[in-house]
Amino acid sequence: MFLPAFTSFRLPLFFMILLLLWFCPSRSALGQSGRYGSVSGTVIDAQTKQPLGFATVFIAQTTYGTNSAENGTFKLTSLPAGSHELVVSFLGYETLSHKFTLQAGQQLTFRFEVMPKANALQEVVVRPDTNWRYNYGVFLKHFIGQSANAAQTEIINADVLYFHFDPQERVLTAEAAKPLIIESKALGYRLHFVLEEFKADFKNGQIFHAGHPRFEELKPRGKAQQKRWAAARLKAYHGSMMHFTRALYHNTLEAEGFNVRRLQRLPNPSRPPEEEIQAGLKRARSQMGNQMVITPSSNGNEDSLTYWMRMSRVDKTVAFLHKDPIPYDQMVVLEPTGDRHRLQFLDYLNVVYTKEKEELNYINQSAFAKRRTPTYQTSLLTLLEPYTFIEPNGMILNPYSHVVEGYWAFEKLAEMLPLDYAPQAVE
Repeated sequence: MFLPAFTSFRLPLFFMILLLLWFCPSRSALGQSGRYGSVSGTVIDAQTKQPLGFATVFIAQTTYGTNSAENGTFKLTSLPAGSHELVVSFLGYETLSHKFTLQAGQQLTFRFEVMPKANALQEVVVRPDTNWRYNYGVFLKHFIGQSANAAQTEIINADVLYFHFDPQERVLTAEAAKPLIIESKALGYRLHFVLEEFKADFKNGQIFHAGHPRFEELKPRGKAQQKRWAAARLKAYHGSMMHFTRALYHNTLEAEGFNVRRLQRLPNPSRPPEEEIQAGLKRARSQMGNQMVITPSSNGNEDSLTYWMRMSRVDKTVAFLHKDPIPYDQMVVLEPTGDRHRLQFLDYLNVVYTKEKEELNYINQSAFAKRRTPTYQTSLLTLLEPYTFIEPNGMILNPYSHVVEGYWAFEKLAEMLPLDYAPQAVE
């Protein structure tokens, strides 16, 4: 039932902010055939100028990668034309990333000088972490996820992780001494993940990940497993943010199954101002020792402290969902040059994927959540900047420019696909 222009809409109590640096900025036209080039170069120590053999060199969040030879040289061939981010990683050295644009048929050559880490030559003493197992469980929940695919995803070298929890700020951080090796038995990938930062801010309900993943396809035991992986990848792709952004770029949202409407969050008229609530709580607590105070608004059935505590739990905002889908030109603006698509919109995009319903694990995230029947996957997208750019491969150019809530926040690393993934029907 709708109001004249829009209707109210309640979001789940749980949400997660994702600012994912592993969705690395890339303007590559991955998946386009007939337009390729190559990249070669040398990796050396920035101080000694000696070559670094066996350094890892890869295009971020793709299956394109290699290791440098003993003399520090490397070559990546058959790269799609477009802009990419190349990452160089070597144990004991700072990770280096370099953005470049590759033209069709072009062969680019680079010389990368990587710096040793400041503490690489110092003796590092790690104190025993009695809470490591618990912190690791929290890390898995917010990094790998809680989906069915997450249950089949394993960090092979978890012992390289170190955690620190600040009880006053309620912030958990994680570091990795080496790249994480993560195997997804559900999707058939091995990820080499260079973790730059992990921060779980429980006070503000925010999770931040920063890093560079390299994808490597696992070898299937046979055609049956290869078929299962193909089906699982296609399922992970459908309704994902990558799928949505590709459809948005090509203006095929409805055909792809996406319903997008504007959502607004406005101050809740049923909640008193915060200053009034805090003053009421302070006043009620100071009077508790003298007498029970009955507020007029509680109809004589509620003492003052209980009333103000109830008011403090009332939602600060009310969400209003507009009835009609957002016109395409109110979400995407083509740059005058014609080669860039700018994403800009008001308030929030309420995105419903109508071809797939929620996973049960999503509904059951909280033990206190009311049980309900799965419905269509619903996510929220909002911008932290006036606008950002989207790419044909399905990526939002600036990973710091946006926040997601709802189903997309539930889908974490266990659902991630490489940028060069191309959906294909499974027979």
